[in-house]
Amino acid sequence: MTTDPKRREPSLELQRQINDSIAARNRSTRSGASTLDNGILTNSSSRTAEHDDLAGDENGAEPGTPPVGSQFEYLDHPADIILHAWGVDLQESLSNIAVCMFGYMTSLDSISINKTQTLDHGTNVTGQGHDMNSLIYSFLDEWLFNFHDTGFIPKEVKVSELHRDVWRIVSSGKGEMMDIKHHPQGTEVKAITYSGMRVNEKDGRCDVYVVVDI
Repeated sequence: MTTDPKRREPSLELQRQINDSIAARNRSTRSGASTLDNGILTNSSSRTAEHDDLAGDENGAEPGTPPVGSQFEYLDHPADIILHAWGVDLQESLSNIAVCMFGYMTSLDSISINKTQTLDHGTNVTGQGHDMNSLIYSFLDEWLFNFHDTGFIPKEVKVSELHRDVWRIVSSGKGEMMDIKHHPQGTEVKAITYSGMRVNEKDGRCDVYVVVDI
């Protein structure tokens, strides 16, 4: 995938927050949960406006715990974490694995759907690859970059287009900006990896496994 280098650079303030978070994680022990100590903070008053009826529940599932009814789970890995998502087909499974990634960073139950922020930051997130693994990598990497660039956390993701002939994905998500006053801080996802990535497709079921660097 060809990417504009200028687009990939977070703002100086966001980069400072990311660096501070990495430094804080490195000071913690592996036995303790590393957190987004300097998570992206938005104006808390924004949560009171332009939300639909899917309001967040701050007393819901903890970060790293799938909400009831989710089609994903977290599997142990010696150093990182394995995201495992499933669905009736590849499109649904990829939609679920993107949500799975964000559910490790905060409680999805605490996320509301802000219509304006969703329109501004959750539409037309695309991935481009040259084979299946590079497509999945690009797709998740674009969502992770979108978070680092804007602070937007989706609680729902939908893959609207999946073109295997040109290895391209188009997706959108519904959610809001990360606000550490309201959203529990989970474990930071630093990067997507190719390690252990695999897709198992059978009639009526697709499973996707991705290891992420934490």
